[in-house]
Amino acid sequence: MKRREALGLYPLRDLRRCADDAWSATGPDPVFALGPADAVSALSGQRIRIRCRPDSVWPVLAVEARGEAEPRRYRLTVRADGTDDLIRLPRGTRALRLEAAEAGPRFRLDAVRIEAAGRIEAALLSAEKIIERLPPQERRPLRLLRRAVGLLRSVPPGEIWRRLTRAAQTHRPPASYAAWIQAVEAKALPSIETMRAQLGALSERPLISLLVAGGDDPVQLGETVASLRAQVYPDWELCLAAAPSAALEALAAEDGRIRLLPPAKSKAASLDAALAQARGSYLATMGPGARLAPQALLALVRRLAREPDLDLLYTDEDRIGPEGERCDPYFKPDWSPETLESSFYIGGLALYRTALVRAAGGFPGESEGATDYDLALRVTERSERVGHVAQVLCHRRAAASDPEAAARALAGRARRTGGLDAVRALGPVHFALRRVLAARPLVSLVIPTAGRDSLIGGRNIDLLAACLASIRETGTYDNIEIVAVDNGDLRPQTRAAVERFGARTLTWDKPVFNVAAKMNLGARAASGEVLVFLNDDISVVTPDWIEAMLAQLAIPGVGAVGPKLLFEDGSLQHAGVVFGEGLPDHVRRGFPGDDAGYHGSSLANRNTLAVTGACVMVRRSDFEAIQGFDEGYAINYNDIDLCLRLGERGLRTVYCAEASLHHYESRNRIPTVDPAEQARFRKRWGARLARDPYYPDPFGIRPPAFTLDAERFPAAQQRMVEAWR
Repeated sequence: MKRREALGLYPLRDLRRCADDAWSATGPDPVFALGPADAVSALSGQRIRIRCRPDSVWPVLAVEARGEAEPRRYRLTVRADGTDDLIRLPRGTRALRLEAAEAGPRFRLDAVRIEAAGRIEAALLSAEKIIERLPPQERRPLRLLRRAVGLLRSVPPGEIWRRLTRAAQTHRPPASYAAWIQAVEAKALPSIETMRAQLGALSERPLISLLVAGGDDPVQLGETVASLRAQVYPDWELCLAAAPSAALEALAAEDGRIRLLPPAKSKAASLDAALAQARGSYLATMGPGARLAPQALLALVRRLAREPDLDLLYTDEDRIGPEGERCDPYFKPDWSPETLESSFYIGGLALYRTALVRAAGGFPGESEGATDYDLALRVTERSERVGHVAQVLCHRRAAASDPEAAARALAGRARRTGGLDAVRALGPVHFALRRVLAARPLVSLVIPTAGRDSLIGGRNIDLLAACLASIRETGTYDNIEIVAVDNGDLRPQTRAAVERFGARTLTWDKPVFNVAAKMNLGARAASGEVLVFLNDDISVVTPDWIEAMLAQLAIPGVGAVGPKLLFEDGSLQHAGVVFGEGLPDHVRRGFPGDDAGYHGSSLANRNTLAVTGACVMVRRSDFEAIQGFDEGYAINYNDIDLCLRLGERGLRTVYCAEASLHHYESRNRIPTVDPAEQARFRKRWGARLARDPYYPDPFGIRPPAFTLDAERFPAAQQRMVEAWR
């Protein structure tokens, strides 16, 4: 096939050609085929360049490959002059389709051209795309040259090529859960024979008590019992508090591990009665209709054999759909205390040490409606020896939630652990818990500034003056001081604003720019017990932002807190930092500002490894204990490094969704990173950050958005394989 030969475009289904060469859709799924077949096969495994001129339609390239259950789909990038995308085709590509997504009544799809892209052509196109996305000041020839020289000095050519192509190529849309099951779970799990051999190798086999209360549907209850009887691990007992029936009595007579108990007046009372009868050293509750994967209990016991001190061990889960299919997976983070205070993310399957459940009070009547959540809250007040098995081992049916009962459980936790201010429902299963501030310490806001203007809302704004006005006029926390660290060239009107809003300034007088050093200088001059490092292109959205962040920082074990940051257009700029391939990025950047995220990841407070230094709160004592910001990161990574070093001291970082600020960083800006700083960061943290405990393996990292990414499936599969060794 000649390199410049174009594939032909043929209507496949739900399409009709109009007299003026436009198209109209005749059905719900208008699709074109690309051919001929031998020309498509010749492109298999290559990087292609696809161009077209669409009008009133958004084209999606669907790639069918041998051995893949469903096509890979790529939503092409539509611009004023048409699409121009780079896509790497998988080996075994056997068919290409163009789907006419979001097509109008009449649409056009002209000048379709697909051809192999050589390395030089792909590199040039990638560089062009990246440069187009840079802010204007970064496109200047001297800046580009300096950055290119820095890359060549510090990064191997192969890595530069990989970054270029990955940054510019069109990304695949999220993979399906069915594809994950096929590509990861089905391939990674050992055979039943292997699991039985692992069972025989266990030095201890603790009895596990499963507590089930109620259940009016005998079919669903039968499914639960059947899934237990299918367990590879046989040492369990079922304490079932349910209305007697001939079927249940027959099951109990057939299997001595099933113990029937009379139901009590409430679920909590039934579970408490079952707890009283439980003989296992560990227990788990199950809802009627829930099913366990055959390997579930074996996976838990093998983990306990490696970590016998664990008091609570939970797994990932999914839902059972109306047709019995598996759907809606929940890939959970590792142990996250502050996340637990915003939702019952632990869910099922959760295995507790029985003695600790009894010591925590079992299932009291006041927990009715949120028995499992209340139990998790009370147990984790006594022990933080909590583990996570990152496998989908529990399949549950959707159940109605009781927000009032969950709020009561959270209120009880707050009262037991520092005093309740308020519990606010953010939705049926997510909450904002606020504890009373036992003290109102002096908070020092340290603001590094260049004293510049910026175009905001169509007006030229003095950033520092606007930031100070927003803090003083919108914020409600009054025990603050503001220290601005300038470069010695503030204009008279900016200095007047500094005086008007009760701030003071320090001057960074070194010839080399170093934002980490500027922030350290400000921190040394500040007097507050609590420090907030704040960019000058910030304005306050929620008046009680400081109070909300202080309430999180006051929790024992929390070392850094960062708020939700919004772009000028209201979209998300920051909802926590996650790591992929050892480097940080903002999760769900650019999503709508009211985006709930993945299981509330943007909506509610949660733990992350790091937050952005555009606004981060820390205690002075913790900041000084790690000697402040590392000034070796003059521009980038100093904020991330700060959070990670606090983490080395056992201190957690929290994304505080209750505190919202505008951050007027350009929404379309591509962060520019000094290659030397990146290399230094990788050397210091790369090995530790190979896996982000709060961002599960199957999710994409380019960009990170809590969406399944087939490119990450091999790594997820390998981790599951290793877990079963």
